[in-house]
Amino acid sequence: MISHDGLGLAAPQVNRPNAICVIRNGKKVQAFCNPKIVQCSGEQEKMEEGCLSFPNIFLDVVRPREVEVSYQDITGAPKKIKAAGILARTLQHEIDHLNGISFIERA
Repeated sequence: MISHDGLGLAAPQVNRPNAICVIRNGKKVQAFCNPKIVQCSGEQEKMEEGCLSFPNIFLDVVRPREVEVSYQDITGAPKKIKAAGILARTLQHEIDHLNGISFIERA
């Protein structure tokens, strides 16, 4: 993910059946186990997205601007995160992968 300048990677993208994704947030890479979107803002925004599974394809995708996600950290501890902007978009993109949805279907 990092060597290809990606912001996130979900287990199914590397042929793993786990409900795990990793997301780069600044210089930090964080794992999200069993993530679920529990709340979305009503405000949406359109932004260009790409995907490591579809190199050199970039499409406009409309997504909620803010989300709240429940998940487990790598120790199994339950967590919640409220995210906005690019972090919210990346979480939604990677959780879509875990649910079998590609960004092309959202475009």
